[in-house]
Amino acid sequence: MGNNDDIKKELESAEAAAEDAADTAADAVSDAADAVTDAAEDASDAVSDTAAALKEYAEDEAASKDEDKAPKKKKRQRTPEEEKERALNSVKRRKKLKYGALATIITVVVIAIVVVVNIICGLLDQRFNWNIDLTSSGLYEIDEKTVEYLHQLNSDVKITMLADESYFLENNMLKVAAETLNRFKTESNGHISVEYVDANKNPEAISVYKQNFNGDFSTGDAIVSCGDLVRVVGFMNNPYAAESGNTLFKTEQSFDQTTYTSETHYKFVGEQALVSAIMGVTDLNPVTVAMIDKVNGSPIYDNRDAYCYQAIKEALDKNNYKVESVDIATAELTGDYDIIMLCSPSNDLTEAQITKISDYLNNDSKYGRKMIYFGSPFKSANTENLDEFLSVWGVKIGRSYATETNSGAAQVANIAIGTIGGVPVVTANAEASLNAGFTASRLPIITPLCCPVERLYDQNSGRYTYPLLTTSDSCVLYPLDESAEDFNADSAEKVSADMAVLSEVTFTSGSETLKSQIAVFGSPWIMDIVVAGSSGSYDNANYFISLLNTATGKENVITIAEKSLDKAKMTITDSQAKTIRAVTLFAIPLLVAVIGIVVYVRRRNK
Repeated sequence: MGNNDDIKKELESAEAAAEDAADTAADAVSDAADAVTDAAEDASDAVSDTAAALKEYAEDEAASKDEDKAPKKKKRQRTPEEEKERALNSVKRRKKLKYGALATIITVVVIAIVVVVNIICGLLDQRFNWNIDLTSSGLYEIDEKTVEYLHQLNSDVKITMLADESYFLENNMLKVAAETLNRFKTESNGHISVEYVDANKNPEAISVYKQNFNGDFSTGDAIVSCGDLVRVVGFMNNPYAAESGNTLFKTEQSFDQTTYTSETHYKFVGEQALVSAIMGVTDLNPVTVAMIDKVNGSPIYDNRDAYCYQAIKEALDKNNYKVESVDIATAELTGDYDIIMLCSPSNDLTEAQITKISDYLNNDSKYGRKMIYFGSPFKSANTENLDEFLSVWGVKIGRSYATETNSGAAQVANIAIGTIGGVPVVTANAEASLNAGFTASRLPIITPLCCPVERLYDQNSGRYTYPLLTTSDSCVLYPLDESAEDFNADSAEKVSADMAVLSEVTFTSGSETLKSQIAVFGSPWIMDIVVAGSSGSYDNANYFISLLNTATGKENVITIAEKSLDKAKMTITDSQAKTIRAVTLFAIPLLVAVIGIVVYVRRRNK
């Protein structure tokens, strides 16, 4: 009796295991159903042949029995020819039955193998994402730096896409977003999950995120969450908006001078935006930047510099800096800010406003504060308070901009306000401490519309100055005042000018040494929105973020190049067009005809 109970329990356990296995394989089996159907159709022919053979065999056997049951007086002796024919038919029936059954067995085995292989491959593809990117630009691949970061991720992150998955997969341009998410999920070792939700059909699914996010959600947005922390990556930017946050797709407008038409260019920036959002929800202590960009509610900078600050803010957002806009007339600069940034004041500041900045950097004589200062080629000539503040730190911004006279080194750059030639390429000084984290690439760093930054001293009363970015010695300084009318670049003095300078003061208390530092740039145009966005042409954005990371001690920052979604265009000459037309309309059809005639003649003669 006990053996029966054990057997019963084992059977019940086996049945439960079988049910679990069936549930797990259900989805994969449904994917293999089409393959099974096709194989079954092939098998049906073999089964039909086998059935026909069996039927014929049965009929012959029945006839034979009928003959045996008939009265012997009616039995006719078969002739030798009939016996021979009967024997041959019997052999044929047995062979047909044998091979028909074998074909049926082989077909069933093949169907079973196809089903199992489909199940296994489907499960493995879900786990390892075995898709192969065959695009020349690696559109569906993710950067090695992203892979490395995802491998180190130890927090569970959920990405909710506000659209059905088909919304992305059925559009060739949008498909890159879905493929990138699949790569993220695969490389994160299970820490990233992805869900597609149609907010219009299922508004309750996103209501939980509104508790921790004050903005609005739109179709196509990506909601990145970890616990109570939420970041939203927009679907696509507005190319005409003054500011835009992180988005999956980016559009840019350009004007074709040859056709006098405006063109729209599409880029995928979602990999950078998603990585930044993941960093944002997993980093509990982000670096805070006070961007001093207003005075009494009005922009502190000239309208022509606005696009530069749009690019700077986007770069900070993408690299998980917490940016706060500050009105220097009304706000206080407290220790809550890890670094402050003065955005190219077009007019002078008051002594009280300058004092706020100086007090922040002085930090009750303890120092340990950082600042980035941008000059501007469009600022007012009368900025006595600002000039005095900079002179204390040993720097002076000139009233000119550097132009490269060496045609072999000069760059022609597209910037937000047009195209400019003679743009200098600068070299990063490896001895400056803020350049320590920068690794130069093959791409140049350029400084369009950049004023020279003069170092008033190397060392003075505990303050030190170091060049950060320097031009070649074949540049001239084009004046920005009335003397520009008489300026002659050919006869002007060739100089090597500093485009950015580091000034620092050191405080030592016991074994601890603290520094307050100012990185002074002659212009914000080093981060022009077009130049900074051309990560495949210039190294400007990489340099600026590297300097900022070194100044703030920030780690785990990733800069990823944008991916163009524009279709490649190929132009051909008239002669090339005629050649292609001749080959497709005459040569290929003629070749096919000749091959057909040769095949026909050979078969006919056989």
